[in-house]
Amino acid sequence: MFRVLVLGNVREEGLAILRPFADLVILPEPARREDILGAIGSVDAILHKIGRIDREAVARQTRLRIIARHGVGLDDLDLEAIAEQGIPVSITPDANSNAVAEATVGLLFSALRHLGRAEAMIKRDRRWARESLMGRELRGRTVGIIGFGRIGRLVARYLAAFGCTIIVHDQNPGVAAACEHRLVGFDELMAGADIISLHCPLVAATRHLVDRRALALVRPGAILLNTSRGALIDSVALAEAAREGRIGGAALDVFDREPPDFDDAIFGLDTIITTPHVAAMTVEAQTAMATGAAGEIRRVLLEGLAPTNDVLGVR
Repeated sequence: MFRVLVLGNVREEGLAILRPFADLVILPEPARREDILGAIGSVDAILHKIGRIDREAVARQTRLRIIARHGVGLDDLDLEAIAEQGIPVSITPDANSNAVAEATVGLLFSALRHLGRAEAMIKRDRRWARESLMGRELRGRTVGIIGFGRIGRLVARYLAAFGCTIIVHDQNPGVAAACEHRLVGFDELMAGADIISLHCPLVAATRHLVDRRALALVRPGAILLNTSRGALIDSVALAEAAREGRIGGAALDVFDREPPDFDDAIFGLDTIITTPHVAAMTVEAQTAMATGAAGEIRRVLLEGLAPTNDVLGVR
């Protein structure tokens, strides 16, 4: 029997694929660093949903043959250290794209129409003051999409159907050929969009991409959406901009640290909607990610084949 380290709460549909040929070491959320370091030396594969796999962790492995991501984000993995050991890292592309895109649109409607505050007014405050919740319609708005990958493309498609004008910023030169919308520079997008939606990966160049300088460019009523990675936004700068009325609002599903510091200023502002990283939390997406990652592990360990979605190109 092989040994597989499962990091995070993974649906049984995925675990059922692994059980016939592997002993499972399951570290549910939140997986502690010391537990990861203690387990990694004796496993053949990792099904990775959460937890940091850094250089120290990689150095402790002795027979690791694949890290299969439950999703597509790679910021918790030290890819350089992993590549040096010749370990492939696979992802589950498209498994959660629709779920995250739909959640992004849902958060936008909540921000435009103050739905969270409206419910709290009735259920918590037992008040009826609808004139204080005047919203705005989506039709006719200019939406700026930062990052035109799978999720960004879906969000653009859905919002275009509501009558929005879409503008796009993406550093990938290959995007131009596949993008039917107007491509613009970062500053032009920040200054010209009524709604700004982040869909780019977290790398060194995108950490705090939306900072004080960037927020100074936005229109006073603009709404910022982030269902990608929390560290794309400088939360201190965002809180200042929201408190001073320099931005219309924001909807955040992700945070620089998770769970976050609940005393952070962003949680005390009515114009900033926050949800606990639930954009991909649908039965369909979680099942697809679990079974997709488990299938990659089975392919490598049991069938002796290379993974189909190796982001490192290890052979």
